[in-house]
Amino acid sequence: MCTTYVGAVVAEKLSGVGVKIEGLPRLIRLNPNCPWKTRGNCAISLTVEVEEDQIETVKILTKSTIEELAELREDQTHPGAVFLHGEPDAELQKFARRTVTELIELDEARRIIEKKGVEAITFKKGRGVIGALAAASYPLGNEATYELIAYRTKIFRGKERLIDPDSVFKMDRITSPYTFDNLDHSTGEIRITPHTPCPILYGIRAVSPEAALMAHNLVRVKEPIEKWAIFETNQATDHHYVLTRIGEIKPYTSVRVVGVVEEEPVIIPGGHVFFWIRDHTGKIRCAAYEPTRNFRWLVSRLIVGDVVEVWGGVKPKPSLPLTVNLERIRIVKLAPKVKRFPPRCPNCTTAMKSKGLTAGYVCEKCGEVSPPSAAILVEVDRGIQLGVYEVPSRSRRHLSKPFGLARVY
Repeated sequence: MCTTYVGAVVAEKLSGVGVKIEGLPRLIRLNPNCPWKTRGNCAISLTVEVEEDQIETVKILTKSTIEELAELREDQTHPGAVFLHGEPDAELQKFARRTVTELIELDEARRIIEKKGVEAITFKKGRGVIGALAAASYPLGNEATYELIAYRTKIFRGKERLIDPDSVFKMDRITSPYTFDNLDHSTGEIRITPHTPCPILYGIRAVSPEAALMAHNLVRVKEPIEKWAIFETNQATDHHYVLTRIGEIKPYTSVRVVGVVEEEPVIIPGGHVFFWIRDHTGKIRCAAYEPTRNFRWLVSRLIVGDVVEVWGGVKPKPSLPLTVNLERIRIVKLAPKVKRFPPRCPNCTTAMKSKGLTAGYVCEKCGEVSPPSAAILVEVDRGIQLGVYEVPSRSRRHLSKPFGLARVY
């Protein structure tokens, strides 16, 4: 199943009985490193304007829709919903932002729900109330982006998605940069379609509802669309990153940290690249994995002494050191890389021969000896430049902000 689909159905049912929905439904992505997260780790909220006698109808329709659609037989499915009257206060907004950067335990969410007098309904363990409360309280401000999601009819779910790829390329050319992550331009891979048997046919991310709708109208499909909805989201906001120091990095967080490269990058079988950085508080391993393609090439060219700022998620694995899984890197300072060449003999000007790294040089023609310091040092072009580099679209998290993202205020 899909949380956004459940939310879209709830909205449709409420509208059908005369409940006024204000604004767009909201799609809030939570901490992407959470060990018990759902696939996309999102929560949905709706703002409704109701008469007193409609409130019970809202609750009944919400509860019955979750019961009907949620796959409760799945071990990891623990839905929940909350009903929040009025605007969320500062404490609720702070809680909501923390759900993106931290691990929030269910007991904490329950305490806040009880303290604030929020009504909640739960299924099984009810862990979903954490995200539900966050989605109802999240302070997006003017940083919101949008996603138009088109849904499949039930008989097509689990089958190949019938989308005209040429229309997606055309849509991207016409609407970019007001839509984004439609394609992975490094491979030509279409990114608007998921690879799971869920109800989503495609999702188009945009900086405005108008851009999302324009793009939607350009996509050609060869199967019926059951319904579509535009969501206001915290996607592409970078809200999950926490600026920190290496010694303060916690598991299951997304960090932004500056350090000096301490060890040369190592490429292991499979193409993954690993290196270590250090600051005055400690050191940590960083990784660029095979799916990041050319991003790994850049990382592999780092050398000891380079100063970098890294962005990425930290998910601990048994028997392995804590690692920042890179999503972006800024090269702040490049250490000089020099190549040593034998000096010319001061007597006969022929190139001398090395006697070993610390033994100096000898002229094979006249026997003249020179110390190691006589070597000619030439700085080598590193082939990389200062600046910020990101993983390709295929490896980008929902919350990460891509380069060149237009903003409409």
